Amino acid sequence: MKSIVIKTFIVALSFSSLFILSGCLKGEFDTPPTGGSDPEIPAEQIVSLTEVMSKYYVAGKYTAIDLDKYVKGVVVADDRSGNFYKTLIVEDENSDLGIAVLIDENEIHSTYPVGKRVFIKLKGLTVSDYNGLPQLGMGVDNSGSSPRLGYIPSSLMSEILVQGAFGLEVKPRIKKISELSSADLNTLIQLEGVQFSNVGADKKYANNTVDPPVTINQDLVDCFNNKIIVRNSGYADFANEVLPDKNGTLTAVYSIFRADKQLFIRDTKDVAFDKVRCGGGNPTGSRISVESVRTAFANGATSAPTGFIQGIVISDVASGNITNQNLTVQDGDYGIVLRFKNQINIPQNTEIKIDVSGAKLEEFSKLLQINDLDNSKAEVLSTKVQTPKTVTVAQLDVAKFESTLVKVVNAQLTGGPKYSGTVKVKDASGEVQLFTRTAATFSGQNIPSGTISITAILSEFTSGTQLSIRNLTDVEGGAPCDVNNATADCDGDGVANGQDCSPSNKDIYPGAPCDDANAATVNDKYNAQCICEGSAPGAGLDESFNSQTNNVDITLSGWVNVAVKGTRKWQAKLFSGNLYAQATSFNDTAPAMETWLITPEVNTAVTPTLTFETAKAFWVHDGLSVWATSNYTGDPATTTWTKVNGKVAVKDDADNTFIPSGNVDLKSFGAKVKIGFKYEGAGGTNTSTFRVDNVVVK
Repeated sequence: MKSIVIKTFIVALSFSSLFILSGCLKGEFDTPPTGGSDPEIPAEQIVSLTEVMSKYYVAGKYTAIDLDKYVKGVVVADDRSGNFYKTLIVEDENSDLGIAVLIDENEIHSTYPVGKRVFIKLKGLTVSDYNGLPQLGMGVDNSGSSPRLGYIPSSLMSEILVQGAFGLEVKPRIKKISELSSADLNTLIQLEGVQFSNVGADKKYANNTVDPPVTINQDLVDCFNNKIIVRNSGYADFANEVLPDKNGTLTAVYSIFRADKQLFIRDTKDVAFDKVRCGGGNPTGSRISVESVRTAFANGATSAPTGFIQGIVISDVASGNITNQNLTVQDGDYGIVLRFKNQINIPQNTEIKIDVSGAKLEEFSKLLQINDLDNSKAEVLSTKVQTPKTVTVAQLDVAKFESTLVKVVNAQLTGGPKYSGTVKVKDASGEVQLFTRTAATFSGQNIPSGTISITAILSEFTSGTQLSIRNLTDVEGGAPCDVNNATADCDGDGVANGQDCSPSNKDIYPGAPCDDANAATVNDKYNAQCICEGSAPGAGLDESFNSQTNNVDITLSGWVNVAVKGTRKWQAKLFSGNLYAQATSFNDTAPAMETWLITPEVNTAVTPTLTFETAKAFWVHDGLSVWATSNYTGDPATTTWTKVNGKVAVKDDADNTFIPSGNVDLKSFGAKVKIGFKYEGAGGTNTSTFRVDNVVVK
């Protein structure tokens, strides 16, 4: 867990411009008496927040609202405790949405407390977002280094936020961490059976004993080790209170900051932790060592001994170089892989204990694992760092060091050029394979040259002994690639320096997309002389996605990559040196997902034939379809599409095997046509993975 120091009060609490209605826990808060009255605003002047957002909200844009109507809502979070700054969280009473309202006023709660009904006058306001979180304010503030949504002036507060009845009951939505989605942003939610990951006398919500105060992210987990951030301002009046060390119920406003899901409590009354921690009861039996577990397997046991093991997590699930159901833990000089029934999110450098009584002992491709572990039996104890054992390559004996942390110094990395390639660690005593999963966040990064030190987990696979780093901080030293070396690939784009237009820029090489500044051309690319040139619309397509970056959303000149439902888009993925486009809803939290990858326009009179390749994996549903249109509106949802009947990968096809589409005649779809690859799915149910590659129109 990392603490983040926020340099200014405004920046520290901008994140809290987040949340929405759903209310106080009945019985847990002092409920103010209901009273007051609502203004006489005609029903036809009331509009739902859903209608407002659908008409005016565009992520990343500042849109002025010209609608002369009101949103009727209830305040569910205010600035009383200091954990929200110049912000009210209001939930719409005519939809399921909420909004963060920015007001240039301190002590807003004295006029608009939790439970107060407000009628927000929309005309003249501006809707935008802060790193993904919807907000309502006024105008654009350009006083800083970058634009941001302006606050509603205090002088206009009472005119724009028309007061209604007060003391209204506010109820949170009962949710699970795994269920939270964009539909819950700016709403009050309640999580049950949760606890803070790191607790102790020195673990506090934030830190207000320094100047400036420190805002801290605390990790909250449930009994299945699903994790979410609880963000606490150093200016909150509860900042210096010790985190509760038990399990229980937490009420908070749900927010997001870029890709990070966050919660903001209103005060510590939102934290009702009075139950035994997950796995914190009395584990069966007593503590047993990892060494004794490994010895039992060596002697023929197929089940783990009765008791619990305790060790330090040395793997890093966040980097993706280990599957999300596995942890590698080390206890003294011995380590082992733990395989859980469900996804596990315990971070690296965490000491845990886990009841392993009767769990399966077996090898996966020669690597010993304890399988089928119950997530709820894992208990987080504290933060602790494992020191690696320094060895030479020749000393890497899996009989001694399997699943432990080792360090090799005075070494170099050979092969590559990327981590996902065939890379080896070499020192004066020998060499060993460095394994990197294609799903790792750093798999597409270039390996360094020169002398390095590498910290890694030693493991065994069918092919032999191998090392796996946790993340890029495990590799120290080395030097940047020499761009004057003609055979090297310094930017990792798959093109050798000698044939590359710009060896230090992965986006510039012959065949890479570019923009020739001519609006009349499409499919602009660098030619063999590294000159950006385009062709007239309809000159065809030949897209292999080789210019893209692994694990990054597809961005190609003239192409459209857009999410219609949910937030996921088509991403570039790398396997066995091949880049392709991929879409999946696996592990997505949105209730539904629909994403489109749309080609530039082609002239079917000149280039009438379409071919492409598709592949599937982990089949659950038919989620991929291909469409054509001659009147793209700029929005897939409002465009008229006709289905393309080229062959796509189906259930009976082998996983990860690309299937040719066959020739598709585009003339029947119109004179100038765009092709759309549409993926539909839903996290938790329809989660098939589909790939698209080698899209050609000629």
